[in-house]
Amino acid sequence: MTTAAFLPIQPLGSADAINENWQNRYLPLWQRMQCTVLTSADKLQIHCYGFKTPGATQAFVISPGRMELAIKYAELCFELVQAGYSVYLIDHRGQGLSQRALLNPHKGYVANFSQYQQDLALFIEQVVLPAGHSQHIALGHSMGCAILAGYMQQYPHPFNAAILCSPMFGIYTGLVPYRLAQSIALAYCALNQALSREPWYFPGQGNYKEKPFTANPLTACAARYQWLMQLYQDYPQAQLGGVTSSWVSAAIQAMAQLQRDAARWCTPVLLLQAAADKVVSNHAQNLWLQQISADLLQRKVILANARHEIFIETDNIRQQAFVAINQFLQQLPSTA
Repeated sequence: MTTAAFLPIQPLGSADAINENWQNRYLPLWQRMQCTVLTSADKLQIHCYGFKTPGATQAFVISPGRMELAIKYAELCFELVQAGYSVYLIDHRGQGLSQRALLNPHKGYVANFSQYQQDLALFIEQVVLPAGHSQHIALGHSMGCAILAGYMQQYPHPFNAAILCSPMFGIYTGLVPYRLAQSIALAYCALNQALSREPWYFPGQGNYKEKPFTANPLTACAARYQWLMQLYQDYPQAQLGGVTSSWVSAAIQAMAQLQRDAARWCTPVLLLQAAADKVVSNHAQNLWLQQISADLLQRKVILANARHEIFIETDNIRQQAFVAINQFLQQLPSTA
């Protein structure tokens, strides 16, 4: 069956107009989103969102990063819908408006990344696939890429391609060698497990606290950063603090598994790499990509000066990201 070529996407708003566009464009679209609450295998309530664009045969499925709430992607959702795509998002367990597993709702916690993957599989099976689109693009950010990639390696999936933005395939450790940092982290996790059933915050982590723009590692765009901070004030139940030792241990295991499985990756992939990322490891991204078959459509685009959060970056960086995405989409086969 012949299907349509993938539609080009354009950035439609400037940073200077983010608050006006939020009121007039992004929030009205978000209010039209259908919210579905799914029950996970371990009985947590998982919030999911979808907008079926009239006439759309293609859909984007977004897997957000750690700490994020789905509505943070309202600007991108508006741009995707205006381009002609349907959009679907999930609030991963323990963040956004989804249920938290611990008594302290600020603690970033998961027992194993397979739980995230199971939730994503449930979301795709019960929300995305019943909408009946003929083509699907997966888009992940940071931790959301680790979840997405693990899911795509373990489950049958509907995706024609994956766009991985600042993927968390390794953590940025600065001047400390990664293996040393990992050993220290795992030793702390083992200590927590031996002494207490309650997951401790990892050293240096704590409850949600707003960082000033000058201290943020996420974006060089002040306007979008302040808009994001306002979202957490508007939705205080979505506020999330730092990670626990349990999350760190689970993340280390998941990232190691992704590297081991990389050679079996079989879906066309675009990796958007933020050159100035101080959250995740670009070296780990490169290692993962190098293991993928050369026969598979794969592209890596390095965005100069970009920090971790590509889609809330400056207008210039966002523009570069959309150019890269459109070029990648044009290379995908238009037949199913």
